[in-house]
Amino acid sequence: MSSPNPHADVVRLDRDAALAPDPDRPGELVSLQYVGDDDRLVAGTWSAGAGSVHIEAYPVDEICVVIEGRITVDTSANGSQTFRQGDAFAIRQGAPLTWSQTEGTKKFYVILNNG
Repeated sequence: MSSPNPHADVVRLDRDAALAPDPDRPGELVSLQYVGDDDRLVAGTWSAGAGSVHIEAYPVDEICVVIEGRITVDTSANGSQTFRQGDAFAIRQGAPLTWSQTEGTKKFYVILNNG
């Protein structure tokens, strides 16, 4: 079976898509499944092992839907929020935060990279 076309008019985001190592982020796995007409808009599946990272300014606008595991996002503005399977949340570009996930966490993502 061939890979889905990320430029098709309608693209199903596949929770079981084959994931590949992200060359820019060791320990993270991704499957890019959709690219908008404006290639700043992308969507797919992401996974990583347990970990935590502080981010001074989140680099993109992102919508996440947790497929497996648990993600905790801690910001000074909103405190700590934990998201589990089926939960959806959005992060504004530039937000300072600490991101933590449990082992085996997987999510769908939709990213708008405003540069």
